[in-house]
Amino acid sequence: MKTADCSFSMVKVRSLMITLMIPLMVMMYMVAAAVFVQAREMPSLFRGVRPLGMGGAFSALADDHNALFYNPAGLDMVPGASFAVLNPLIEIGENGQDLYQDIQDTDFDQTGEVTALLRKHMGEHQHVRTCLFPHFVKQHFGFGVLGQAVVGAEINNPQYPEVDADVLVDVAGVGGAGFGFLQDNALRLGVAAKYVKRQQLKETYTAAQIASDDFDQIIEDDMGEGSGLGFDLGAIYTFSGFLKPSLALVIQNIGGTKLGDAGQIPQQINLGAGLSYQQGIISVKAGLDLVDITHNVNEDEDDFFRRVHLGAESWFGKRLALRLGLYQGYATAGVGLNLWLLKLDYANYAEEVGAYAGQRADRRHVVQLSLGW
Repeated sequence: MKTADCSFSMVKVRSLMITLMIPLMVMMYMVAAAVFVQAREMPSLFRGVRPLGMGGAFSALADDHNALFYNPAGLDMVPGASFAVLNPLIEIGENGQDLYQDIQDTDFDQTGEVTALLRKHMGEHQHVRTCLFPHFVKQHFGFGVLGQAVVGAEINNPQYPEVDADVLVDVAGVGGAGFGFLQDNALRLGVAAKYVKRQQLKETYTAAQIASDDFDQIIEDDMGEGSGLGFDLGAIYTFSGFLKPSLALVIQNIGGTKLGDAGQIPQQINLGAGLSYQQGIISVKAGLDLVDITHNVNEDEDDFFRRVHLGAESWFGKRLALRLGLYQGYATAGVGLNLWLLKLDYANYAEEVGAYAGQRADRRHVVQLSLGW
């Protein structure tokens, strides 16, 4: 696949993201939270709404397009073909609701007003994500194109506020395959490949810089750019008998996906377990994931509970799904509606942005509307 075939110009990507997030997407470059430790998130290329509602416990249960990002072996479990033409996703932290109102009343040409805005939101963490992932998935195979922007920020230095901005803009072509082996496909193996083109911004800005006429140019100059090819390997073994217990192993970004001046996506090894039950029109799935078991993402971080994901999903017929879970020790909830050509998924979860589970939660809402079949 040529680079031109699987990527857009960054001008078009930025225009698309700004349109989806309205003015907030632009303003989020300059907002955030004051903290006593540096906020850190467990990195991932993409997090689906359905898995988030289930606490992120999806490695052994992946049976839809999310398998391309969580475990490609799950492509062998996809029940039928699905095609999403348009599926905008918007995710925002709860702190962003108050911030958005204050942004409307702030003159960003005035250093004093920018300083007042930043001081007012000290102690909060700000997060926005928006993306599109048109895709086609059927049993054994799947592919799609991801366009995504993720914006986070922190404010420090109460006397002279400085914003630590963390921005990612990705365009990625993703494809994968998964097949079953042994009796009743007890062993499933899969592989996924992804070509990622990224712009990354990790910089600190003063209120004076934010209010300057050339702030947009400053941001553009500070953006790092790069692209690279990464691979994931996955396996799922399903035991026979009641509840069909399964175990999963996933190696994501084998050897690390290097993206030039935009850094890299580190290798991550995850373990998963799952249970499945169906009675009539009601089906229930439950899972447990342990992520980054080798501590390759954050070598200095040994907090066990930050790596634990637990969750369940129950379908009532083929139209309604309810989801619950624990994500890094925080409760999650989600709902899914399948209206044939139209699908709606919502999840509420909390990301740990402190140094250990339970220290500092950033609760978020994420919703996705999909048009397809």
